[in-house]
Parts: sequence; structure tokens; C-alpha cells
Amino acid sequence: MVQCGAALQIMVKIMVLGGKKIISLLITFTFIAFAIVNINDPDGLIWILSYIAIACLPWIKKANQKLLSISAILISIIGLFIIFGLLNSIMPKQFDGRMVNLWENQREGFGLILGAIWLALGKKLVN
Repeated sequence: MVQCGAALQIMVKIMVLGGKKIISLLITFTFIAFAIVNINDPDGLIWILSYIAIACLPWIKKANQKLLSISAILISIIGLFIIFGLLNSIMPKQFDGRMVNLWENQREGFGLILGAIWLALGKKLVN
């Protein structure tokens, strides 16, 4: 009976660790997809570089949790400024209309907030 319990514990550990890795990869590929859909935007280069960096940073071994947490805080602040329109004067003008009741800059601001959450929690999932 003890052997069966040990085998079950090992199986649960493998499932949990495998699940973390799958979730991490899905989130990473989501941010890469965010970068790809910004290719044809007038300000696409800003968002492509931002989303690729956000996607990859938790995977870099030398990026410690302190660096990721500081980055997450800064990106959250920038994202909130963008969402509330405080940076509209320096953001490129886009006349795309509204989608999902949000302007283009607001959608990118929400993307940054999601990216900040990934930076804050990603290292824990990746390792």
C-alpha cells in the first residue's frame, strides 16, 4: 500500500509540474500572439517589442524575481496611465473606431496590465 501511495504522489507531482509548464507556454504564446497582431499598427514596433519582452522575461534564468516585480510595477503604472488616457498626448493617433467599447490605446493598456501580472507571477510558474 505504501508503494501505491508513493506512486500516486509522484504522478500528482508530475501532473502539477507539467500543468505549470503548459500554462506558462500558453501565456507566453498569448503574448507572442499579441505582438503578431500589432504588426500592421502605426505604433506596432512599440507593442511588438513590449509584448515579446513580456513573454520572454520570466523564462530568462538571470532575470530574478525582484527584477520582474519592479518591471511589473512599472508596466502596471504605464498601463494604467494609458488606460485612463493620461498618455494620449504622446501616443500615436489612431482612427480605428472602437472595438469592444475600448479605444486602441486602452486595449494596449489592458495588455500591459496583463503583461505585468505575467511578469509578477510567471517566474513561479516557469520554475
